[in-house]
Amino acid sequence: MGVIESGFFDRMKKIEPIRMLGTGMDAGELNEFSHEISFLILLNIFRRELTENPNRTRMDMIHIAEEIVREMGIETSKENIERVVDGTLWYREPSRQESFSTTIYNEETENREEYIFRYLIADREHSHWEEGGSTVYMLTEESQEMIFITREILEEFGFDVEQFYTLQLIKTGNFTKARDSVDNLIARVRTLIKREKDYRQDMIRDPQVIFFDRRRNARKTEEEIKKQFEDEQSVFEDMFSWKSRYESLPEDKRYEAEIMFQNLEKARVLHDNLAKIVMENIAYEMEVRVKYPESFWKTSDISFKRDIWQNTIVKNGLRNFEQLELVLAPLFSPQVEFIYPLNWAWEEQMVKTYTQEIIEYDEEEEEEDWFTEETDWELIAQLWSGIFDSLLAKGYFSIGELNEINSEDKQRWLSQRENIELFMMFAISEVVLVEDFEGIDERLKLFSLLCEKDERYRTLHMKKIKSKIEIDKEPLLWDEIRISPYTIYLEEA
Repeated sequence: MGVIESGFFDRMKKIEPIRMLGTGMDAGELNEFSHEISFLILLNIFRRELTENPNRTRMDMIHIAEEIVREMGIETSKENIERVVDGTLWYREPSRQESFSTTIYNEETENREEYIFRYLIADREHSHWEEGGSTVYMLTEESQEMIFITREILEEFGFDVEQFYTLQLIKTGNFTKARDSVDNLIARVRTLIKREKDYRQDMIRDPQVIFFDRRRNARKTEEEIKKQFEDEQSVFEDMFSWKSRYESLPEDKRYEAEIMFQNLEKARVLHDNLAKIVMENIAYEMEVRVKYPESFWKTSDISFKRDIWQNTIVKNGLRNFEQLELVLAPLFSPQVEFIYPLNWAWEEQMVKTYTQEIIEYDEEEEEEDWFTEETDWELIAQLWSGIFDSLLAKGYFSIGELNEINSEDKQRWLSQRENIELFMMFAISEVVLVEDFEGIDERLKLFSLLCEKDERYRTLHMKKIKSKIEIDKEPLLWDEIRISPYTIYLEEA
């Protein structure tokens, strides 16, 4: 096997735009910072592009660069700022407006090949050249990949910008890239949920974090946060409004779209959960501020000098000199004593509990006992019969109606993971009910079981079930789960 691995040429095409960003120009005092300024220009232009803000001309970039330099506290001339902007737009001499060019070794041809790219290209839709307008720029794919190459860079953007990016991909029918962007959405919202949960624990341990956590100093008001979540939920609705688009696509593209919309629903559910946690944290902050104001100024009244040295050692003395060493050694030791993480302790308990349950078994029964959690389709069919009764009687069923069931039925619903998954399958994609189906669609398996139990359900044969979100209805609100207010209904002939 050669030292140069397969795929080297394609990988280098991802790296070269990063390596060359902000280089090859004489910008005086800005030479040392030109790559940082160029990257920040791209970030700002990308944000404006996703929000369809047309202020993306060369002059707009100069204003952006001036603001960047001012915030960085760098003294320089306007000419140097313009050189950095021109060095981001074009290669070498700005008057020639050339693309960036470099050579990369191609392991397949065993020769160096020229690679030409640009960071910004003209946005024809917003430029309006026929009306004498200035050129409006947008990012190339190379620049977009550079921005989304790491999770840390994604932190530069808010959740809303990632949403806009996903929406644009869905509108253009690029479901493959949209799926990757939805994965970023899920990762982003999970990060935000973890941050909010950690913040809640920090408030419980030390309420003073409300004032001293830098990330919370500029926190928005409750009304602003509610408005933000409503806007983000509206973007989700815009994305799902394009779901019918993939019906006319080829089978392989339609499959990609279905997977993408399934993941998008996961992102929506996580986003609803995030909104709930954030509002709970705000309520907890207000409760602490009103009921326990003393917790903000209460500090420890224990000191080493008074409580340990004066009131203990000086007053009572020590039995021997080694005791003094035990007291002082931890304060001056260069090595901190190792403390086992709490999650290690929990893992140990879980392992012990599990091993105790499987200590004794017969080899003949090993395979049979291994699958301890089988799907109880008898129970699932019994629980879903009420939903199909509603479809027969009214033609629709809203998931919020499950809020009214008693605690015993609720536990029966939660005992089978497939119950919620089945409802999400009905919500995400439509289905034509067919009896005696032997495929992998569990919705049709459920329908077949119901038809075997009761002849009434056979009247739904070949009927199409679709879904919609009705904002005026209640979502499913259980302690264990929360689902948006979906309604499944029979399509009228």
